[in-house]
Amino acid sequence: MNVWIFSAGLLGLFTSLVHIFAGQVDPVRPFLKSDLTDTAKATLLACWHMISVLLVFASSVLTYAGWSNSIDLLPSAIAVSIAFSVFSMIFIAVGGSFFGFNSLIKLPQWLLLLTIGVLGLTGAIEVLYG
Repeated sequence: MNVWIFSAGLLGLFTSLVHIFAGQVDPVRPFLKSDLTDTAKATLLACWHMISVLLVFASSVLTYAGWSNSIDLLPSAIAVSIAFSVFSMIFIAVGGSFFGFNSLIKLPQWLLLLTIGVLGLTGAIEVLYG
């Protein structure tokens, strides 16, 4: 077992659950009640659910790759870890454009996403450079 990659996967699954359940309360319900057009609401809601699927799938890949510790799954684990790191940077950049430095507090998702990416990449580095 690669504990780093496995931990990244478990944290990703936890993050997925937070996204799916807590996300419905805070960001989703308010925007569905907003004055946006129905087309915009439907598009944003579809994107929300696509991200939910992506989070669960990517986190499952990390969990399985870490559990099995198969060298064949290492490229997938690296790709997913890089994606989570990039997702974190997107939250920082977009949040920064709205809230400045306060985005690090107002949009704390960046921290979980970056942690998942770093854990996965740490596990990959351990395998590659042992």
